[in-house]
Amino acid sequence: MQDHEEHDSDLDNLTLCSSLVSAALVASLIVAQRGWVFEQRTYPRLPLNDNLSIANPSEPLLYGLMVTALIVFNFHARKKLLSFIFAATALMTIVLDQTRLQPWLYLFSVMLFLIASLPSQNAGASAEAPSIERGESSVSSILNALRICIIGTYLFAGLQKLNISFCQTVVPTMMSKIIPDMPFQLGLAIGLPVAVAEALLALLLVFARTRKVGAYLAISFHAVTLWLILQQGWNAVVWPWNFSMMLLVYLLFLRSKPSAVISLFKPDSWQKTVAILLFLLLPVLNFFGRWDNYLSSALYSGNTPVLRIAVDPKDEEALPSSIRQGIDITNKEGSTLIAERWAIEELGIPPYPEVRYLERLAEKIIQSGRFSRSRIYIETFPRFFKGEIHRQTLYLSATESQ
Repeated sequence: MQDHEEHDSDLDNLTLCSSLVSAALVASLIVAQRGWVFEQRTYPRLPLNDNLSIANPSEPLLYGLMVTALIVFNFHARKKLLSFIFAATALMTIVLDQTRLQPWLYLFSVMLFLIASLPSQNAGASAEAPSIERGESSVSSILNALRICIIGTYLFAGLQKLNISFCQTVVPTMMSKIIPDMPFQLGLAIGLPVAVAEALLALLLVFARTRKVGAYLAISFHAVTLWLILQQGWNAVVWPWNFSMMLLVYLLFLRSKPSAVISLFKPDSWQKTVAILLFLLLPVLNFFGRWDNYLSSALYSGNTPVLRIAVDPKDEEALPSSIRQGIDITNKEGSTLIAERWAIEELGIPPYPEVRYLERLAEKIIQSGRFSRSRIYIETFPRFFKGEIHRQTLYLSATESQ
């Protein structure tokens, strides 16, 4: 009887997680809809292959299918089919523009896929006893896989922030309305403990004795982060992400009890194996430059490459307002267009922070002819274990390319 009660409780929690994850994706996609359906955009599209640009008119249809599949996901029994429709259309939109491969889309899509893998017999109470036992194992395994996704996200988000740029740039910017002109030493005093604390959240959530403390700290961490970005009016697409993460932590670590440590990480199901691979193993390769930043929880970490344009005054005069609003006029070196600000202001999502992507973005910008007198450059930052001490800058000249 107790086993059946635990199974029912786990199934209830999984149902709530299912509703939350799909709702979080819908909310994020609505906030970021310009990145999928905005036709009159100045920020370049970056398809995997330039020949795919002819498919642009189909993007609103694909976007509509994505959102519809997510909405129906909560009310229809055929979750595998609906998750497949969502995954297929999401991948097609990313193929048409790599900018759409965002960390929230990656995390929640994987979680949705894991949830949809629940065998259909779990939904019925009339299944035979052996099926119910298998169902209990499946439900528990999927919940643990979701927990691994969350734990890995915290672990690598914290490790990614252990760099000087996070303390020197990200922290002062996020707290600019609270502490204007933050001294460098204060940035270090705040940034390093924050990075360590976020990574330690993962460990606190793993062990039974510290799990409750870790869960409440994680919820508080997201609440403070959400408050700070709301103060700045930043990147609205991560607002639903932070709110949803608070609720997921509650459902997965407070409302229900994870398995013991050994059982939690034992790869005894394909769902847990996928979660371990994507959120605990592959992100390690990022420190060696072998796995992408956004797939390794490197968001607002200060160590991802950035494309900037030192805008010539004559070029700036002819720019449309959608581009000018991304220009930083406070830069000591003169007016500087930051690709991240440009993308967020126009599309609601930031660029995909990989050098190969930014090099193609630079080519598209050069081809537009809007920056014929300006200097385009990609600024990279030190990566762990690669022996880089100083920032490196890759210079691209719009003038020389013509």
